[in-house]
Amino acid sequence: MTEPIRNLQMISSPGVGGREIDVPVLARKLIAQGHPTWVMCRPGTLVEQLSQAWNLPVVATGMRGYFDPLDIWSLARFLKREKIQIIHAHWSRDLANLILASRLAGRIPVVLTKHVYSTEKKLDLFHAWVYRNTDHVIAISRLVEKNLLKTVPLPGEKVTTIYNGIELQTYWNPELTRNCDLRGDYGVPPGKPILGYVGRLNQGKRPHLVVEAFVRLAPAFPEWHLVMVGKPVGPTETAYAEKLKATVRAAGFEDRVHWVGFRKDMPAVMQSFAVLACASAFESLGMDAVEAMAMERPVVGPAAGGIPEIIADGRSGYLFQPGDAADLERKLRNLLTAPERRQDMGRVGREIVFERFNLDKMAEQVASIFHEVLRAGRPSRT
Repeated sequence: MTEPIRNLQMISSPGVGGREIDVPVLARKLIAQGHPTWVMCRPGTLVEQLSQAWNLPVVATGMRGYFDPLDIWSLARFLKREKIQIIHAHWSRDLANLILASRLAGRIPVVLTKHVYSTEKKLDLFHAWVYRNTDHVIAISRLVEKNLLKTVPLPGEKVTTIYNGIELQTYWNPELTRNCDLRGDYGVPPGKPILGYVGRLNQGKRPHLVVEAFVRLAPAFPEWHLVMVGKPVGPTETAYAEKLKATVRAAGFEDRVHWVGFRKDMPAVMQSFAVLACASAFESLGMDAVEAMAMERPVVGPAAGGIPEIIADGRSGYLFQPGDAADLERKLRNLLTAPERRQDMGRVGREIVFERFNLDKMAEQVASIFHEVLRAGRPSRT
């Protein structure tokens, strides 16, 4: 085991997405690998709830915006008291506060994980100062790494891609759910194969493409059912979801399309599918695809965003032309007609996840970055 590093995992985001879930997931694994780790977040957030549920050391912050003097001072005292060696941020909005707290505490190195793709350039003096005083940036995909180098003033040697990892032994393990059968929960008849979708029911996730493709396939594949896992949030998404259901009713397939809402038992859900269809307009990475592959399920997803870094086209699933329901239908047809191909692709998919998206390996790589930053020392700053 490498030398333990006392680190703070910091995110003040109030969100409920993958970025927020990643923080306690990584913290728990770093602790398991011997690194004293604290999580700092806002009270009442998903980050706090997960951290408390997993008995992680969690510290509340009221930090908001780019400059919060009281919380900067409070954070600096915490850093000194706990002898923190590395501050690991997960939201770039926190960086200015963290850099200032770091200086007050004796210039503790700051590392950022960039979870999302940016659509605007930030090359002004403020961002130049922020990224000059950030010791290293971890990108969750090659796509995000390239985007970072184009949108912020950051030299290439300060950026490393480390893919997000998932727990493959005790959670995303098909052997643990091999005997689960969720068809009864969904309303799917016993033994019928399932095409699955997982995600919010909104325009950006493009579930309408999955519905359209299934409606085209359904007459030729009467045994198959479509299960939609996820729900809309807010009136706009609710109206969009109602249009999806109207499409299914108009096609006459209400009894074969099942809307099951939010589920917590996602490993069993993924294993209940024969195939997963992803259709998002854009994903910085696309963890739903990773999770399905971990459960030995082939995935069809768009040749856009970070998805091509996950799916090995023709080996663990297929890529389709983004936004093209007809191409999605063709790629799905290749799988619906070939159970042996689905099985072979599922095995390859899990091998890829073990190699590239393994949480144990991810945490080791993150700790390695911490060690490199500490060895390099702090450059002179202005």
